[in-house]
Amino acid sequence: MESKTLETIQTAVKVAKIVCTVAFVCSLVGGILCLVGIACAGLPGSLKLGGVTIHSIVDNASEVSPGTLYGSMAAGAIMCAASCVVCKLAARYCARELEAGTPFTLEGAQELLRLGICTICVPLGEMVVAGICQAVANNYFAGVSKLDIDGGGFVSFGVALLFASLLCRYGAELAAKE
Repeated sequence: MESKTLETIQTAVKVAKIVCTVAFVCSLVGGILCLVGIACAGLPGSLKLGGVTIHSIVDNASEVSPGTLYGSMAAGAIMCAASCVVCKLAARYCARELEAGTPFTLEGAQELLRLGICTICVPLGEMVVAGICQAVANNYFAGVSKLDIDGGGFVSFGVALLFASLLCRYGAELAAKE
């Protein structure tokens, strides 16, 4: 007979798996749209809708320079790709945890540790690459606005996952002793 607490954990993991899958799809679509946006913005006269081009919309309706547009969309594509990686790893952990029926397995603890490390490292790498995109845009265009990218939340969540992996490993070791 399963305990009420384990049932609650399994329900939370099922919800987390669904959320990770939805976030993965949204990140994938967002990344693709950023790349399409870069391609469309790079074709100044070829994409016309009723005599209006992408460049005329940007030039007339906003205070965003073309360099800021390119830099923002490139950074957005990179951030979406990084989110895809983290979400896919998290969904995989959830699927394996549900298959095992408990978070207290050595394999699950190891995968949770890996997820914690990736949750810290991938967004930090994303910020570095997005900064490089910003620098490249600054070299080719005038008036590029500075991007404000913050990965502090991911670092905090990654550290929490590292601690959770230690607890799961300890629980697996206790279960093995019984």
